[in-house]
Amino acid sequence: MALNSFNELNDMHKSFLQEVGNMGAANAATEVSNMFSSPTDISTPQVRINPAVIAGRAADMLCANAEAFHITLSGDVKGSLLFVFPYQSIERLAAPFFPDVKINSREDINEMTVSVVRETVNIAAASYANCMALMTGFMVDISVPNPVTAPSKELSELSGGEQVCYVKITMEFTDHPRLFDVIFYPEITTIASFMKKMGLEC
Repeated sequence: MALNSFNELNDMHKSFLQEVGNMGAANAATEVSNMFSSPTDISTPQVRINPAVIAGRAADMLCANAEAFHITLSGDVKGSLLFVFPYQSIERLAAPFFPDVKINSREDINEMTVSVVRETVNIAAASYANCMALMTGFMVDISVPNPVTAPSKELSELSGGEQVCYVKITMEFTDHPRLFDVIFYPEITTIASFMKKMGLEC
């Protein structure tokens, strides 16, 4: 039976999405670790299904005191990735390049520190997408990172204004507990395609 709604997802489907998120984030963590020469770790993936309005409000609140970047996934895999960087994390990322940098709010961010964050997003998103491509044999394209302050609009467009499914993982350095959050928002057709490709009932 084909999946037509996120409400039809069962525990097996959610466990599979957890594994997709876990592998994608682990791949991204390895690249970020290499980029900054710092050990990384990732949290246990959280899979949630919420009405678009509630998911949008939660995403907006998460981004309220942070810098966030939205990436659109296209090709055989459709959906979004949202990267959320608290200001202290931006300071931690920029410190190896700009030792005297102090970032407590958006006003403290300049073009140089933004470039460090953008490069981190580019590397992490490409690694996440490449992992999904290797798992499934699908073609996965990613857009240029788009800075957002309130991603609820993008999520509403993605879901068609109904339900939103997301896989949230927090990435950490050993000396910095919440480095950034990466959230994968797949479209329902993508989940069904993943399941079919991996030989799972959907």
